[in-house]
Amino acid sequence: MVMPAVERLVNLTVALLETRRPLTFEELRHRTGYYPQSDAASARRMFERDKETLRSLGVPIETRQDFGMEDPGYLIDRRTYELRGVDLDAEEVAALALAVEMLSSSEGALPLAKVAARAPDPVPLDRPSTRIGIPVTDIDPFAPAIVERRVVGFEYRTADGRTSHRTVEPYGIVRRRRAWYLVGRDRDRAQVRGFRTDRMLGAIEVMDAAAAFEVPAVLDLAAVVSGPENATMDVVIEAQHEARWELERRGAYVEEEAGRGELEDSADDPVTALTEPITRRLRLDGVDPFRDRAWLLAIAPEAAVRSPEELQASLRAALERIRVAHGGTEAAALQEVER
Repeated sequence: MVMPAVERLVNLTVALLETRRPLTFEELRHRTGYYPQSDAASARRMFERDKETLRSLGVPIETRQDFGMEDPGYLIDRRTYELRGVDLDAEEVAALALAVEMLSSSEGALPLAKVAARAPDPVPLDRPSTRIGIPVTDIDPFAPAIVERRVVGFEYRTADGRTSHRTVEPYGIVRRRRAWYLVGRDRDRAQVRGFRTDRMLGAIEVMDAAAAFEVPAVLDLAAVVSGPENATMDVVIEAQHEARWELERRGAYVEEEAGRGELEDSADDPVTALTEPITRRLRLDGVDPFRDRAWLLAIAPEAAVRSPEELQASLRAALERIRVAHGGTEAAALQEVER
């Protein structure tokens, strides 16, 4: 008679828990009466499957070969297997019960009762249902319209400050860079676009009847608001020691060293050799000329872009705008790029 798999696994676990020394496969066959196949290889495969099943369930079966053993043996260390004592007071059990109830998990009732039984004071687990208030967010007004496929209208302010009325077939909501976007088809412009909810002015108007439009079968909401992919470029940067770690963290690698000849000429002067900054020329591949521009400006003047020329010109222009905004001098701004 073949023993049911669950019963065999349970009894195998008990046998490995009760032994004080590792039991070989042959000893397990003799002690438990399992794996009676005449073919030793087939019996061994069945045992290996049971052993891996128990391990996948979290049972810590150890393999040991103590002194004098010809074959490896198996056992379960009770200290590793058994759950440590859980001492909770009444309030802690009540908090745990509340968490189980909020998850609406029927499977948690029995384990919760076992934990409650260990509490020093009786804990009533049958309480009135708990309601948790969720604050209203910017995306809540769109939920019914998205589900029911109703057109919405709103006043919208663009990034450059222009305001206009938009009529949109809402497809969904997506978050990008700490901002929520409504993605949908702009009826007036006949294009699928993304609209930042914090740029919407006034109340949202829900228009038309339900099922007023069809949502495209294939639509990547995140791609709509991510913007066009900019062509990246490989950049050559001269950097002093202070900026090298930041560049190398982003994948830059040393192309060549600059200024070493001057250091070698002054090698007889230990003070100069230690204090003269070593500038290295590094190459950083895959730089986005727009999204990485602020970062490149932040690590100046310890790092300066040498090529390509169009990126260097873009950084010069950005520094010039900063100079004008803060009332600095053009010479000081350009000096940061030249260094």
